[in-house]
Amino acid sequence: MIERIMVSGSGGDGAVFLGKTLSWAGMAGTAGRRYYTAGLPSYGPEIRGGTSRCAVTVSDAPIGSPVFTSFESLIVFNDLSLERFEPGVAPGGLIVLNADVVTRAPARADLTVLPVRCSTEAAALESPRSMNVIALGVWAAHKAHVLDRAALLAGLRHVTRSDRAMELNTRALDRGLALARALAPVGAR
Repeated sequence: MIERIMVSGSGGDGAVFLGKTLSWAGMAGTAGRRYYTAGLPSYGPEIRGGTSRCAVTVSDAPIGSPVFTSFESLIVFNDLSLERFEPGVAPGGLIVLNADVVTRAPARADLTVLPVRCSTEAAALESPRSMNVIALGVWAAHKAHVLDRAALLAGLRHVTRSDRAMELNTRALDRGLALARALAPVGAR
């Protein structure tokens, strides 16, 4: 099993946070299986406002390089990220997008697309900064064979700084999981 995930958005959207969470979740494992993980963040001068991203690989075999050009999953928080990374999604891959910010639909018909109003949902939880974790929950509902809720909670525990933030992130993850169950995917499946 190998799952390559690209997470991208504007600086401050939490793409690097999600990358770290996914990497630690992979090491925690799913259903008694632990995985090899690699995460490669990129944010440089664009940390606040420009495009930031994190490429994550989760695999049951050693990972030769954290660099990849094709990936099974894409989580995007803005139009620029969708434009830049949609071509790299493998046929039959998954895109989770923040429909509050992304203004266009992906062009390809061979992908499963899950548009979620992540910012609106995070505001309803009174935690606007947790929109990225809502997107993670939506992704997890469709990729539970890769990382389940328990593994993602372990990853969140590792990267979250306070008990209050962990409580908010848990609520956001669960909200994303619930939204995905009610969401009809657009495109291939």
